Amino acid sequence: MKYLGLTAALCMPLLFVGALTVGAAAQQRQLGPPPGAGAGLEGSEPSEPAPKAEDVPVVPAPPPKARATTRAPEVDTSTERTRMLLGEVEILDMPLQSIPNYRDYMRTMIEDLSIYAHGRNPKFVVVTEPGFDLTSWSRREFDLEEIKRDRSAKISPDSIVPVGTPMRRYLQRIDGLVLDGQFCAPLRVPRADLAAMMKQGLKMLSVDHCADAAQASAALQAAVRMGVVAHIDLDANATFDRIPTARPSPENSGNVEGLADARNMLVMLDSKAYGSKEEWVAALSATNYDVIITDAFYKGNLPLSKDAIHSLKFKQMGARRLVLARLSLGYAEDERYYWQRDWKIGAPSWIQARVPGKPGSYVVEFWNPAWKAIVGKYFAGIMDLGFDGVVLDGVEAYRRYEFMTPIDAPTGG
Repeated sequence: MKYLGLTAALCMPLLFVGALTVGAAAQQRQLGPPPGAGAGLEGSEPSEPAPKAEDVPVVPAPPPKARATTRAPEVDTSTERTRMLLGEVEILDMPLQSIPNYRDYMRTMIEDLSIYAHGRNPKFVVVTEPGFDLTSWSRREFDLEEIKRDRSAKISPDSIVPVGTPMRRYLQRIDGLVLDGQFCAPLRVPRADLAAMMKQGLKMLSVDHCADAAQASAALQAAVRMGVVAHIDLDANATFDRIPTARPSPENSGNVEGLADARNMLVMLDSKAYGSKEEWVAALSATNYDVIITDAFYKGNLPLSKDAIHSLKFKQMGARRLVLARLSLGYAEDERYYWQRDWKIGAPSWIQARVPGKPGSYVVEFWNPAWKAIVGKYFAGIMDLGFDGVVLDGVEAYRRYEFMTPIDAPTGG
């Protein structure tokens, strides 16, 4: 492997992560350090009144590479849509009493990461993508709880959690949500539900890939009216590999110390078009976006430096902004530093399948201690580099396992 060993500074925070540690045997097989470890690492609704002409924001989007397709809506849980997203999956013959609450596995993982982060830095931003349906108690969770309830035991009606109850402890641990296609997809999170979460103190962000400039402009106007910070482009393939040449809109000359201050954002994850880390960082630095969501690695496996991250924290105009790193919780990627050459589906056992349409990405048992240890190291490294926060994506990975373990039909046992 390219990176060897862990620094003492990294090992100490790993002890704090708690649920992200593994047994002694797994600890002996080091999977490499996270970035920065080591010296020298550098819903249709009523229409709204149109805004005045001078208030209409301009979409800073480059010409489209191809006609955009709509992204999967957050609330679309149909069987056919699930098959398209997940590919062919095996329906497990598992006793109903043995089916875990996969959603809560994901919530717990996110909560543990947030507790660790805020123990180190109370201002560290934790955002999930997408994750809206983790914010409340779902019908499946309610039904699963009922299936497992001891019928002989007396239970107070007040102890039964109604469907749709906000998961308050979880909501306290996150700062915001990145919605997928809230303004350009045909199905969207209902506005009332968004408003309810915003009242809980969460900041809403949205990533939209629109079909044309007119749709993009309308989407940005709708986002501004709702107080949602949006990244809007015309990229059908969602590559996030280009920086718009136009200035951000609505532009903000003020300092951004938290998500509540943000008015615009840029998602830029693919750096392959840039000849060096320095060129990529310089291109990002020469922008005035309030929030940059990027990768902690150049070309997927070369970590950025603390100095580079520090330079990104200031807009070209000089004002402060937030720099957030992407980290996948539900999927492993074979270009990452932790990937070992002999890994494949089934070896190790927690690598389950390829992700349809995403070469090099693999579905994992995200609750497996070995995978959680990798995530813990990666997360600690992101903090070591000085990022302002993290975007935890792939949090919808639990859907695959829910699809594989239906509870509305008889199963074995």
